[in-house]
Amino acid sequence: IGASGNPDNAKTAGSSIASYLTEYGFNLDFAPVADVVTEGNASIGDRSFGTNASDVATYVAKSVEGLQEGGVSACLKHFPGLGSVDEDSHEGMVVSEKTLEDFETTDFLSFQAGIDAGADFVMVGHLSVPGITGDNTPCTLSEKMITEVLRGQMGFDGVVITDSMAMSAITDYYTADEAAVKALQAGADMILMPEDFETAYQGVLDAVNNGTLTEDRINESLVRIYRVKLKDRAS
Repeated sequence: IGASGNPDNAKTAGSSIASYLTEYGFNLDFAPVADVVTEGNASIGDRSFGTNASDVATYVAKSVEGLQEGGVSACLKHFPGLGSVDEDSHEGMVVSEKTLEDFETTDFLSFQAGIDAGADFVMVGHLSVPGITGDNTPCTLSEKMITEVLRGQMGFDGVVITDSMAMSAITDYYTADEAAVKALQAGADMILMPEDFETAYQGVLDAVNNGTLTEDRINESLVRIYRVKLKDRAS
């Protein structure tokens, strides 16, 4: 699609995907990929629309339009951008030395375009960006990246979902309950595929009961989730 040179093809594809997903009862697609890849990137590869940030931004926005006009929520991924790293967070920690300014001139262009197009979801990846956060905390668990950058700087007030929490970038360093609580503290709204669901679930309950997480923090996420789930229903 990216190689076609016609961004309308991204909208057409989004519309087509939405049409058959809705027939099966699905209302969310973990797409489009908003990562801007470097030449030869293996971890994202042809899941990205390409290597030119401004071009990718245009295709991402069109894809969001096609999906959501067809009744399926779009989910931009993998914030803040995995296009410049070859390592795979399924296998372990993935670190990028890019600065905030580096992301602002590459991947953030496409994420911002998707946000401006009205994307309901953003998926945050497990990338570690010590040049921004100061340590190797994955972005999924980083208040700096989710609350300050994605929500504050980029103005996203939709649903933030984590990438799969069963990936080694998380499980090698955190228990299922610890990761779930840290993600919610950081500002995430939904925990995708914890390594052990019951442990993660109980960990969140315990964190609320002992004051580590406030009910207000949970309720903020519920408002965002219900806003998407109920948006097409009559008030």
